[in-house]
Amino acid sequence: MTQDEAKLKEKIEQLHSNDPMQLKAIYSNSKRLLIEAPAGYGKTKTMISKIAYLLVTKKLSSNKKILALSFSVNAAYKIKKDVTSQLPQLIEALDFNINDKLFISNYHGLCRRILKYYGYLLHQNLREIDNLTSINDDDYQELMSLKVGLRHEEAELLTKISDSVKNINNANYKFLLDNWDDYIQIVCKKLITNKYIPYNAILMFVVQLLKSYTEIKSFYQKYFEIIIVDEFQDTNILSFLVLDQLIGEDNQVVFIGDSLQRIYGFIGAIPNLLEKCRKRYKMDKITLSQNYRFKDNPQMLLLEKNIRANAENLSKPSISQNALIPLVVLDNQEEEAIWVANKVIELKEEKESNRIAILSRSRGKNIDVIINKFKENKIKYFYGLYTDEDPIYIDFHKRCQSKFIEFLQSEKNITKTFIKKYLKEIEDTYSKSSSIMIESLLQLLSIFLNRISEEFMSLHNEDKINLIQETFNNYALKQNMEFVNENVVISTMHAAKGLEWDYVILPDMEQNVFPSYRGFCSRCNFKLNTVSGFLCHPNFGHFNKKDESKYLEELSVFYVAITRAKKQVFFSASRSRLNSSGEEKNSKLSCFLSLSGLVMQSN
Repeated sequence: MTQDEAKLKEKIEQLHSNDPMQLKAIYSNSKRLLIEAPAGYGKTKTMISKIAYLLVTKKLSSNKKILALSFSVNAAYKIKKDVTSQLPQLIEALDFNINDKLFISNYHGLCRRILKYYGYLLHQNLREIDNLTSINDDDYQELMSLKVGLRHEEAELLTKISDSVKNINNANYKFLLDNWDDYIQIVCKKLITNKYIPYNAILMFVVQLLKSYTEIKSFYQKYFEIIIVDEFQDTNILSFLVLDQLIGEDNQVVFIGDSLQRIYGFIGAIPNLLEKCRKRYKMDKITLSQNYRFKDNPQMLLLEKNIRANAENLSKPSISQNALIPLVVLDNQEEEAIWVANKVIELKEEKESNRIAILSRSRGKNIDVIINKFKENKIKYFYGLYTDEDPIYIDFHKRCQSKFIEFLQSEKNITKTFIKKYLKEIEDTYSKSSSIMIESLLQLLSIFLNRISEEFMSLHNEDKINLIQETFNNYALKQNMEFVNENVVISTMHAAKGLEWDYVILPDMEQNVFPSYRGFCSRCNFKLNTVSGFLCHPNFGHFNKKDESKYLEELSVFYVAITRAKKQVFFSASRSRLNSSGEEKNSKLSCFLSLSGLVMQSN
């Protein structure tokens, strides 16, 4: 062992408090390693120390790079920021430029880079991919409105391919492969030629390129000698196919993820991907075992542990001790809204700087009552009730992307002056809007662009362009909610993924709300549970495989919502709820609160 290696090991062991599973993952020489990393278990710290160890122990050859990928563009650049700031602290004699050893991106960012160099082999316009307008190919009407000569059956095929990616199964995978060449041909002839590129096509073109030109595939397999993928559970079929082309016999591969945090199944995250890839690539598996987020909170520690135990075995979870759930049950939605408002006021009085999130499964009449109560009590809050399928939310990102491409035509460098002019243009576009969603999106856009001006100004210009474009293409402005000035946020659970607050309040813990009607309750309809008064108990013995899959998808959202809290989570419910028409209906308590190992501590 060299002196540099000994110093690094000493620092790593001190930094990780000699956590045996984290150290095992960091020091592992396994060529194919799967790290299961639940929320709050030190995943990011472990990954950065792993990178430092690989570099210092000369696991990376000269002139080669570590490819670090993540599902979202925000997560990728957060990793890049953490690596840039923390590697020099771990490696004393840092005698290299970090960018020379690491390429950190999301899947689309990587594929854009590859297409800039070699995309011309498929279509000459791909040389200028930054100047192409990104579109979604899931909207038939939007495709036909482009006026690029698409025939009815061509637009229909594009939308069917998109649907297959979002709803991947054996039949849809076969449809994707059977129609792959037709898709590529249509996109090249009708869309790329007219300066449009579908979001899915960015990935599909790279798969096509690497399959068609083995010398290019061989180059990238050798160039990216080590491949590390974070948030692996969120990978969809197209991202996986790109990854699969990059993994050769000699590549060292590390996948990091948590099956219970897979909440993007509705946009194509592959079910049970971690286990499938463990078998496919013959990977060694290490599971991080220490929860640091809740280490000083025994009840939250138990709650997180018992939910994971239920997810691992719904019928017979391994439970050693019950977790108490702080639950308040009110008679109606109005009373519940008053309680939520008062709880926020109480937490703010304890400490003004407390950051609090009210997380809702979705927008609706019930959360609207809470919002109105906040207004009555003059509680300042940030509105973050976004979904990736919301027309206003989608259109805002598309307009921002279109205007950004327009600005790039006259000015290629992303300077502070560029950003200031661009932001002013977007603000003027929406100057007459009274929508609370538009107001909050403008605030997030301003925060994001200010981060570009300050936090990310040292990035290469190409990286800044990529970060901005990928944020708009991924509808990812919501990931900037962690930087808002308001200490109180009302958000959807999906929008809160990856973010943290001191306290989390989960209202409307009722049947048909959470689990949602569309997500699971419509399948159940009192056939898969046992009802006792206000309580609803899941009867897992009646579940088929599809029922279990749908239930676990909703349970994953529940787990993610709970683990957004750093200190404590509070639950509330009402005996009557409002349906989508605003009518008051009798309700049942969410079956999640009847899971094994969870005991309601009602007030």
